[in-house]
Amino acid sequence: MHDAAFAAAMSPPQFTVLRLPLLPFTIGHELLLWQRGNVIAIDPAGFRDAPWNVKIRALSQAVLICCRRTPWSERLWASRCARLDLNAEAERFQEYRASGSLDLPTAKMPRTAGHPYHYFGGPELARLINYVTRRHSVMIETHFEGSPLNFPLGLARMFYLVDAESDGAVWIKNAHDVEVDEQRATYEKAHPENTLAIGEDAVQASAEKWNAEHPDCPVPLMREKS
Repeated sequence: MHDAAFAAAMSPPQFTVLRLPLLPFTIGHELLLWQRGNVIAIDPAGFRDAPWNVKIRALSQAVLICCRRTPWSERLWASRCARLDLNAEAERFQEYRASGSLDLPTAKMPRTAGHPYHYFGGPELARLINYVTRRHSVMIETHFEGSPLNFPLGLARMFYLVDAESDGAVWIKNAHDVEVDEQRATYEKAHPENTLAIGEDAVQASAEKWNAEHPDCPVPLMREKS
């Protein structure tokens, strides 16, 4: 069910922001945004509420990091961008970054030996650099100028998760998982009183009662009866 997302990660759409064409968003771009403390990466919500001078400085820096070609004159470039809608340009950059940072949804894994599953704690970008260098060196040489930093971020994320799922390290949500999530969300929307700080046991009991009364339209249980 994730084939379309994988295809989009393999060949992301092209974007132009502040009149500059942008490269496919890569691991290296994300690293540079964080390294330079760019608020677009560190605090996207805060960026929306930031003053104009903070927005234009952060957006200009982000665009120059990711652009296909740098302007031959930054002063002329700034004057050409002066009449653009800054908020619209910023939204376009966020859309560009999001489309280049696609990921696959994962499902909660079961407890093992009485302990909750421990998800990865190391820096994601470091993990992805190690992974693509080890597993996709040929693609790096033939498509990404010999550097793992040029590897598209979304594509690296998907390759990594598919590989991890094959090893049993994570579960990627399948069509059934998504359907169950949608059913649960529909039920909780119809019964908000069951999800407001009354505890998992109460939600479970309410869902079991619903299923007993509506056998043709059951909702997924949080846990099966033992």
